[in-house]
Amino acid sequence: MEKIESIYKKHVDDLYAYGLHLGFNNSTVMDAIHDVFQKLLSNKGLNYKNNSKAYLLKSVRNELLDEYKRSKIYSVYDLEKNDLPFEFEVNIEDVLMDQEYKIFLKTKMQEVLQSLTPRQREIIYLRFTQEYNYLQISEILEITLPACRNLMLKALKHLRKNNIGNFYLFLTCPKN
Repeated sequence: MEKIESIYKKHVDDLYAYGLHLGFNNSTVMDAIHDVFQKLLSNKGLNYKNNSKAYLLKSVRNELLDEYKRSKIYSVYDLEKNDLPFEFEVNIEDVLMDQEYKIFLKTKMQEVLQSLTPRQREIIYLRFTQEYNYLQISEILEITLPACRNLMLKALKHLRKNNIGNFYLFLTCPKN
């Protein structure tokens, strides 16, 4: 059985990056991560050991959403749907193409990603960057499995419609 300290060390960087992608500042993200681990330490009955990373991502996301609700800044986001302004940048390998073309392609991809809804950007990130399967993503986002698949389908259709059909070349393809 893995100790809580090793779980923290193993996942803190991914949790931190995920929180930043959700649009929160450094200290808020670290506070949320620490709050989640404090709850784990105080409640030994929580079942996080089978899929600790997915459980932790979901917990940090919920903690940040709770903090956001407590701060009473409701102007931009639809909290009924738990939408947050999920952001992430595309990493393109230097070896693939020359510098000028990389800048053009990255700009084009960022524009298309920005035209997706925050939930669609988040599901693309979880599927292709974090390599989660649909069941894990549906648990993290707290939506049904069919809703998860439908959200991904809409996001991919939008990417294809905007001539980013080879989007998979630039994101890590999931194994499952």
